[in-house]
This record gives sequence, structure tokens and C-alpha cells, in this order.
Amino acid sequence: MTKLTLSQYYTAGRHLLKHRNSNSDAGFSAFRLTANFLYRELPVRIGQTVIGLKSNPSPYNILHMQQFGALMNNYADDLSLLVDHTPEPNTPKANEEFVNALRRLKSKYRANMWLLSQGLRELSWAINSHDPQIVPEFMLPDSNSHRAQSSPACHYYSSTLAYPDLSAPMAYLAPSGEMEMTDPAKWSLSAGQNGDEDGGARYQGPKTCMPDPQQWKPNQVCSEFCDEASCRNPRLWFSDGTQRCAENQTRRFFDWLYSMNLGTQLLVEDHVAIHDYGHNLVQIIQPLDIASRAAHDASLICERHYGFPAPVIKIIAPKPAVTTTYVPHYLYSMLFELLKNALRATVEHHSNRRKGFPMIKLIMCSGDEDVTFKISDEGGGIPLSQVDAIWSYLKTTKEPTKNAAEAEQQTDKEAKRRNVLSSITFMQRGSNMSLFGVGDGLPMARQIARYFGGDLDLVSMEGVGTDAYLHLSRSRNATEPTLDLNTLLESSIPGTASSPHLSTSSASTLA
Repeated sequence: MTKLTLSQYYTAGRHLLKHRNSNSDAGFSAFRLTANFLYRELPVRIGQTVIGLKSNPSPYNILHMQQFGALMNNYADDLSLLVDHTPEPNTPKANEEFVNALRRLKSKYRANMWLLSQGLRELSWAINSHDPQIVPEFMLPDSNSHRAQSSPACHYYSSTLAYPDLSAPMAYLAPSGEMEMTDPAKWSLSAGQNGDEDGGARYQGPKTCMPDPQQWKPNQVCSEFCDEASCRNPRLWFSDGTQRCAENQTRRFFDWLYSMNLGTQLLVEDHVAIHDYGHNLVQIIQPLDIASRAAHDASLICERHYGFPAPVIKIIAPKPAVTTTYVPHYLYSMLFELLKNALRATVEHHSNRRKGFPMIKLIMCSGDEDVTFKISDEGGGIPLSQVDAIWSYLKTTKEPTKNAAEAEQQTDKEAKRRNVLSSITFMQRGSNMSLFGVGDGLPMARQIARYFGGDLDLVSMEGVGTDAYLHLSRSRNATEPTLDLNTLLESSIPGTASSPHLSTSSASTLA
């Protein structure tokens, strides 16, 4: 797979636009060069997506679910369309056939994203209901693979939210009630050292209420999930350890899947937009203009949903004319999602009033490297225990209100009638979407931000509100962060994939 940059998209797009209306050989040669690249690149990307879904590096048996099965079949059909039924675009006639194939791929994009979104909802339900056809046996409530809970014992709780690297000092709560630091020098990282026959690490610290020498071994299921000999996070040794590992592995897989879809669709839509409409997707934009439109549309759907005026969104921009290179509708979709969340939280936290809501602030600042948006609300904030769930693909809003669901269905029907199921039209239909319960929200928004070299993060204060920070990289040379398929599968859970890992021959074919 060839990893591209925004600069390459922008430069190639401007070159094609220059020759778009040319009837000379130079005009066709310009499009033939790009078309031949896509003719070879798209089957690689779509093929890796099919193999990734079939291999399934998540712990759950997703291919037993209707939506994911249909999604994989759709991608297999797309691959067959390009490989078996589309000629190489070396002549004007063959090039037109190739562009027609791209139009078909483009028209299926939102349908595929809908299948993926609904599949995640179905997977979340299956996990919560402990469906034995989807959830592996060792993760079911009565599984013997779960770590037995001992009687009251001294537990060492990590002070960090991330999974710590115990080669560095780490704070923990000792039985005495005092905060102490681990000593990395007293850890044995290799199997069999210090007489540990099971290969686990020993901590040779002072005596505690546990036997001495104290055993610090990873949860066995955690080791199988993470496939890392150095995974010794005490937080994973308790009742939710297996679930945490499964969540991380699942998030990693769907991050990859969304990223792969994002790159594939951008290639398709950019070429079709240049060929059919005379504009490229990667443009030099003024982010403030897009932010203003996202704020307007988010306020409209909030007012429609609740039936009274939405909280005021105050836009602050010390440098309003700043420009950067980006894809306009992707920036819109991220800001739209963040503002919807801020509006909903503000209204529902202050549910005793119908006017006079606290103001939501949207601040845009720019520097040499980044353009950053900060969206601040006073919507009550998020408890620390729920922060991880914000980024979970499996914990989106389960059921929208009936009216919101009907509104979204009506919007999709209208879009199908007009044949505009492209993500390019997202800004045209954003104000017709429901306030919540549609799409994958923040996880997808963060994946878009990271795909283009930026990031999305939240800082929350429970009882007060939340600040969301969206960073856009001003560098046009950040490459796609999508993992290579072999890298993804090598880090998967041994024994849980639906299919064996790629063979050497198939890996080289799709490299």
C-alpha cells in the first residue's frame, strides 16, 4: 500500500484540473498517469480490507453477524469489479470505464459506513447480552478462564490511566496506605530469572501482606490478548482485566478499518470530483468559515430536537483569516460532532431551564505547526471512570429517539433518490441529521483527525464541563498513519482470528 500525504493529493489535483478541459494528448496523459496509479492501488487497499475483516484480529466472532458479513461481501464485490471487470485505463474509452467503476464505488460508501456503524451496535448488544456465538468462551461470565477473585488482599492500584511500562518507576498504593514507587531494577523481565518457573516477573521488594518473594504475574488472559511479555499492568489483574484487553484490541482493529476506509474513499472521491465536477477535495481552506457553518447547523438540529432555542455558540478567533490545507467536509464533520455533543450536554445538564443556558465557546488559534480548535461547554463534564468509554466503538448511544431515527431514515431516502450518498454531501445534509444516536461519533472524529496528522482530545471536569481540543496539522507532508495489514495481524490475539494470518505470498501480493 502506498501511503500518501495531503501535499501529494493537492499537487496532483491541481495538475489534473489544469488539463481537465484539454483535448490534447497531454490532457489524457495527465489523467492516465493518475488513473493507472489508482488502478493498481485501490485493489491493494480493498483487498487488505477484505483480508483484515476475514482474519478478524478482534476477540469477537464478528463474521457471524449479518452486518459485518454483508460489509465484507460488499468489499469483495468492489475488488472483483476493479480486478475482473474493469480494463486498465490506457485508452480514453478504457479510462471512461474505469471512472464509471469509481463512481459505483463512491455511491456505495455511505451504505458501507452504515453497515459498519450498525454492525458495531449489533456487536455491542451481543457483548452486553453475552451471546456465546459472538463472545469467546473464556470471556463469558461463567468461564473458568476468568481470574478467580481472592478474599480481601492487598491490591496495588496503578496511579496512571494508561497501561504503564514497568521498566520505568510507577506509583502505587502500598498496604500501609502510603504512595510508593516501584524499583525497575528489582523487576525480572525475562522468563525463568530469579527461579520463576512460570516465566512471570518477580518483584523483590519489601515484605507485604503477600508471600515473599512477592509474585507479580500478568493475567493469563491479558497475556493472550496483548501478546506482550512485558504487559504487567496491575489494573488488568482484576475482574475487568479481560474486558479491558478485549476493548483495546477491538478499538485497534476498528481504528485500522476506519482508517483504511477513509484513505480508500478519499482516493476515489478526489478523482471523481476532479473528473466530474472540476474541483479537488484537498483544498486550501479558511477553517473559521467551516467552523461557523458547523456551529450554525449544530444549533439548528439542537433547536429542532428539543423544541426551544439552542445555547449560544460564541466563536472566538484571534486570527480569523488563517488558512491551511485540508479536506473541508472532514473538518466540518469533526466540528459538527463536537458541537452537537456540547449542545446536548449543556441542555440536559441544565434541564430545569429552557433559556439562559451557559454559552458554548468555540476558540480557534493558529501557530507555526497547528491550527487548534477548543470547544468549551458547561454541560456537567464526564466522570473519570467513563473517560475511556468515550473513545469506544462499542459504547455509542444505543437508541436514538423515535423522531430522530425517523428523521435520519427520511434524510437517507431523500439522499438515495437524488443519488448523493457521498461523504462530499455531508455538509449539505448535516442540519437534517439527528442530534445523537447516528454514526460512531467521537471515535471516528478522532480517527479522521489523526489520519491527517492531527489529534482530538478531551479534558473534562465532572460537575462543571468539558473542553475538546481538535488539532489540525499545518504540515502537508504528514503521511497516512494506517497500519500495514501484517503489522495489525501480528499484534492480534493468538487463536481468536477467524482465518490464519497472511501467508508470505499473499502478503507480498498486497504490500
